[in-house]
Formats: sequence, structure tokens, C-alpha cells
Amino acid sequence: MLEDRLARLLRRFCAAATAHHEALEAMDEGRANSHARVLAGLYEAVLREGAAGRAGLLALLDHDCPVVSGMAAVYALKFEEELCLAALRRVAAEPGLLGFRASVALERWEAGTWEHPGA
Repeated sequence: MLEDRLARLLRRFCAAATAHHEALEAMDEGRANSHARVLAGLYEAVLREGAAGRAGLLALLDHDCPVVSGMAAVYALKFEEELCLAALRRVAAEPGLLGFRASVALERWEAGTWEHPGA
């Protein structure tokens, strides 16, 4: 049961990350903000699953979709710096807004000005 709930949460995280990215690409700030709030809530729910939740979020770093991988990296950066920075570097090589956003996250991390999106 616990595993099923975590799997559902992670699927919803993937869907929300994709929807957030699509809203940003469409320059729909309201929809992007709405999906950002959903992501923050899902992140909190995933963390409430304990070590399994953290492991599930970290597993998304290797997701086939760079949108999902990048979003998981941004949220997990707080507790797994090395793996998340590597994922963000991969995503930063992507073209367009996605790669730009990942490179900005990396710059902010390196400058010490990065803020966790769930904060």
C-alpha cells in the first residue's frame, strides 16, 4: 500500500513537472505558478514517505525526460548535492528554456543564492 501511494505521488510529480514546463513555454505565468504549488505539495508528500520517498525522488534524476530529471534535481538538491548537480548539468545542455533554467539554477547554487523551490 505504501509503495503504491509513493508510486502515485512520483507519477503525479512527473506529470506536474511536465505541465509546469509546458506552462512556462507557453508564457502562462498563472498556470506555471499553479503547477509550481502542486509540485511543492507533492514534494512534501514524497518526503513524508521517508527514505523510500527520497530514494524515489532521486530515481527521477535518471528519468528519460529531461524536464522531469531537472525538476527532481531542483527539489532533491537540498539532500543530495552531487547527483543533483550532475543532473542539472545534463539538463543545462538541453536547448531552449529548459537548458537555460537549469543553467540559472546551477549559477545560483554556485553563487550561494539558490533557494529551494519548496521553501
